[in-house]
Amino acid sequence: MKFSHRAAILAVITCSISHPAFALHRTPMRALDGYRCMALDAPERVMMDFRHPVPLQSEPRDGAPSIAPALAVLPVATDAPPTNGYVRSMTLALRPGWVSTRWLKAYDAVHPGMTCTPYVMNDGKLGFVFGRATQ
Repeated sequence: MKFSHRAAILAVITCSISHPAFALHRTPMRALDGYRCMALDAPERVMMDFRHPVPLQSEPRDGAPSIAPALAVLPVATDAPPTNGYVRSMTLALRPGWVSTRWLKAYDAVHPGMTCTPYVMNDGKLGFVFGRATQ
């Protein structure tokens, strides 16, 4: 088997990007105003169906095109009521989308004693700050 320099360089780049130290450079810059954390809370058969994940859709209606799989923890707009059983959310790239309320619960109902705040990170993408609720 022939080993090329190009393959070696690609392997080094891949390892350096996926190394945990790389993730340490992401820092929260500002809270995402008008959004709160919600958690997907679907039955196991739904959560484990990787061929048909819960979708983040382009419009608030059944059958709308999927723009991405919904995140397990996702930001949901607090200033807009549900429309057709969907709430406004977004992708990691901050692209707006809609997710069905059917599979959503308040973050603290799924993770008691924990807090979550959606943030814009220093790389311009969505992130979250997690903590413990004060008693």
